[in-house]
Amino acid sequence: MKKQNHSISKHASISPNASIGKNVSISDFVVIKDGARIADGVTIECGAIVYENASIGENTFIGAQCIIGERLIGYLRDDDYSNPPVSIGADSIIRSGTIIYAACSFGEKFQTGHKAVIREESHFGKNCSFGTLSQSDGQIKVGDNCRFHNNVFIATFTTCENDVHFYPMACTTDSLHPPCQVGREGPYLESGVIVGARVLLLPRVRVGRGAVIAGGSVVSHSVEPNMVVAGVPAKPIKRRDEVRCHLEDRPAYDVAIESVACNPA
Repeated sequence: MKKQNHSISKHASISPNASIGKNVSISDFVVIKDGARIADGVTIECGAIVYENASIGENTFIGAQCIIGERLIGYLRDDDYSNPPVSIGADSIIRSGTIIYAACSFGEKFQTGHKAVIREESHFGKNCSFGTLSQSDGQIKVGDNCRFHNNVFIATFTTCENDVHFYPMACTTDSLHPPCQVGREGPYLESGVIVGARVLLLPRVRVGRGAVIAGGSVVSHSVEPNMVVAGVPAKPIKRRDEVRCHLEDRPAYDVAIESVACNPA
């Protein structure tokens, strides 16, 4: 990312207890609270708020009207509330309107689309993207090189290993009998899983390494590794390596999970 010259607007509100690095650009009406740490080369655009104990890695871009470290419900209830830390790795891109709650962590090269919402205790590895209008409902764990396309919903207690791809409007769930809160547990997705558009993953299912969930499917039972499943409820169709590309003579899903940086939706 191109570095900006050190430029801080006179209309920004920056706590004297915040740490600001070198070659930082802070635009009009940005608010930076106590204990925030802004590393070298960071750009923060108009109207963004960086709350207490947020850490922004070097050369990161924070778009207009983003909120980093959104305070938790305890802020409204507890007189001695202390905002938990949130950290965003170096070379990340947080696009306009995104809200990231406190108590989250993100590895380097994290990206969001516009107006993504990431609730507390969401933890992402390196080189992940989280698309426009997508939401995590908190307490999720995501490995490296994972991509979540636009309008994806990730329920509480969902776990994704490395190289997992979610496509538009896919959804995980965590309650067996909503609105009952007893025994909530989201799905567990092993490395290399591909989740098609409009897929619904029910609570407690485990999707094996390299499995593919066809678009529009409802997954109500665990899926074996490297299987392609489809339908309502989803049933095995064939092995992943048996599916051939319609355009080239190769396995259809080899390209989809390459560990390359993706632009979020």
